[in-house]
Amino acid sequence: MGGHIDFYTDLNSIYGYFGFTHVLKHIEALRSHGVEVDFHPIYLPDLQQRSGNRVIWTVKARQHWLEKYELPRSKRDFGVRDANPPDGDLNNLFEVGQTQLPLRALLAVKKLHPQQVYNSVWNWLYHCFWMPPQQRIKDEAPLREALIAMALNFSGSVQSTESRQFSSDEVDNIMSLAKERETKDELRKNTDEALRQGGFGAPWMMVRNSAGVVEPFFGSDRFAQMYEFLGLPYSPLELLPPPSPVKPNL
Repeated sequence: MGGHIDFYTDLNSIYGYFGFTHVLKHIEALRSHGVEVDFHPIYLPDLQQRSGNRVIWTVKARQHWLEKYELPRSKRDFGVRDANPPDGDLNNLFEVGQTQLPLRALLAVKKLHPQQVYNSVWNWLYHCFWMPPQQRIKDEAPLREALIAMALNFSGSVQSTESRQFSSDEVDNIMSLAKERETKDELRKNTDEALRQGGFGAPWMMVRNSAGVVEPFFGSDRFAQMYEFLGLPYSPLELLPPPSPVKPNL
């Protein structure tokens, strides 16, 4: 066994949130099989525009299906039942989804802190963006406040008010590095790389198995296919019989 997952996503993608939640939940199990994971921020609106992809909820019938059926089911399945776009309107994402600054802050965290902290910040910023009360972390002041408020080793549960992940000086360093040209260029390069690989949305994953073969996977509902490709043991979806026989209706 063994392999590698390059996971490309944006904070403004709820399906990226779903996929991230699944991978983070299983990251230790993946490591136990020799599979490492790297999370890469990309700017999704740029990727969609340059790949020719259309935002799915701009199709009226699809927006109705998403809001009434698909998203409530997926939020239940991934354990984030309260996740919602700001003000409950997907169309608000065109404005609040301009996430370049928090994505660059993530790149700064990656350079300044260990991987475990970097992964926790991803989890925290996803939480801030999608979970009540949704914070407009696209802007500098709310983003700074969110980073200062982050609980130590945030894992998705209700956070303690006692220990914080970052000091005020550490947040200053993160924000300063996030504004540098090098960090801005790195975000662009990540998005360019996802596009070069054929990416068009989030989450976009490039997966290398133990034989060195690399294949792309897209979306938050392809993990069984990914585990099969990686040669990992997993529980496939199957229908179970009832606990007791059901009498036929005559």
